[in-house]
Amino acid sequence: MSFISDKTSQARALVNRYIGSQYTSGILMAIAQSTLALVFILLDFFYSKILTVAELGDWKLMYMILGLATPLLSFGLPEGYKYHIARYDNKPLYFSNFLYVFFAIALVELLIIAVLNLLHYYGVIDIQKFYLISFLFPLVFLSYGISQVFKFTYINQQRIARYSGTIVACMLVTVLLILVSVYFKDFVRSHYMIIGVAFQIITFGLPIYWLFSFSTLKIKRSYLDTNQVRNMLRIGIPLYLATFMSIINVNLNKGIVSLIDSKEAFAIFSVGAFEIPIFAMLSAAFSQNIYPVLVKYMSEGNRKEAKQLWISTTKKVSFLTYPFLLLMMLFSKQIIFFVYTAEYAESVFLFQTFLLVGLLRNNFYGSLIVASGKTKFITLYTGMGLATNLVCSLSMYYFFGLKGMVFGNLIASFTIDFLQLNHEGLVRDYFTKFIFDKRILLLVIAILGTYFYNVFM
Repeated sequence: MSFISDKTSQARALVNRYIGSQYTSGILMAIAQSTLALVFILLDFFYSKILTVAELGDWKLMYMILGLATPLLSFGLPEGYKYHIARYDNKPLYFSNFLYVFFAIALVELLIIAVLNLLHYYGVIDIQKFYLISFLFPLVFLSYGISQVFKFTYINQQRIARYSGTIVACMLVTVLLILVSVYFKDFVRSHYMIIGVAFQIITFGLPIYWLFSFSTLKIKRSYLDTNQVRNMLRIGIPLYLATFMSIINVNLNKGIVSLIDSKEAFAIFSVGAFEIPIFAMLSAAFSQNIYPVLVKYMSEGNRKEAKQLWISTTKKVSFLTYPFLLLMMLFSKQIIFFVYTAEYAESVFLFQTFLLVGLLRNNFYGSLIVASGKTKFITLYTGMGLATNLVCSLSMYYFFGLKGMVFGNLIASFTIDFLQLNHEGLVRDYFTKFIFDKRILLLVIAILGTYFYNVFM
């Protein structure tokens, strides 16, 4: 009997150790994040079948604006929270301060939206399709920001399995709701804007109740401390500026097209500029998972160990993303036609070129800078990348149209990451220990070879 008990304990310990490993935690986190992305892919798939190209362009513009406004209003508080709980580990204190300030920001946003809608009602201004729908924006802001903070908390506590299970369960409910809405497609088409925004709120907001219930976090007014808020903002605001510029960088080309071209061209470009979310999700999952360890290494002055961890994590992610990237490149035309329709054939080349950005979606390239607390450099390099994107995109659009603009975005992505690697002293290790790894090099050659074959054949 004791023999069986010992074996059971050993087996349980082995399973727990496996689940608690960084690699497994990264996979579980990636599954959770990919499930989140599935909701928006499914919504795009549904909308592309019932909306005109112009209507889909309107929805894409709404989605882009929400993607810009939501992190802009956060002022870096989630990022500041993430850093401080990794370094000081007083989660209830920082969570309470974050939550009170976040609700205050949402209230101010709601008041501004109310004024804008009132001015629209009296004909003073025209906010077009944002009339009334914009009252939902504070809920998007709250649900996204709070869900981010819970993610950072569970990562810090090494409770990835619990977090991932909760997210996946809630996302399956959301996916079911989208599938049910297919039967009411006429109603959905008449209200596609408000329904799309509502699905964003449900996607990020639904897991919050259970994540809070399963956590050890408490909300107390006695914890409210303006000094702690300032500390979070001091770390968070440079990251906030960098994050916002990164979002602008990603959406800059779309913004330019929306201003200087037709709705149909914007829809075509938006479809082509669609990055397969699993790349970013895997990258974010693994980079967030190692973040507390990187902070520990950098605060102790162990830069060598931090670099080794970053390189090894980049390899692990690449062994997952690069084969998938190769498959996407091989079947890029079929993917566009399936998710959207043959009407978007012009998007195929744009999609293939944007896929090349996936070569860099294998880690966060400013991890060591952020872990050291020197977040102002992330802002600097992101700003330089944004300027590069603006100049290159406008220049190439003048000569080559939409195709040229894609290359401007690609150049900017490589510029940002190279600058950050150089600052961290990782350029040599990146090439010798990562790029020139035979397995990685073979995959890169295969991806580039497939791309040029698609372009010239």
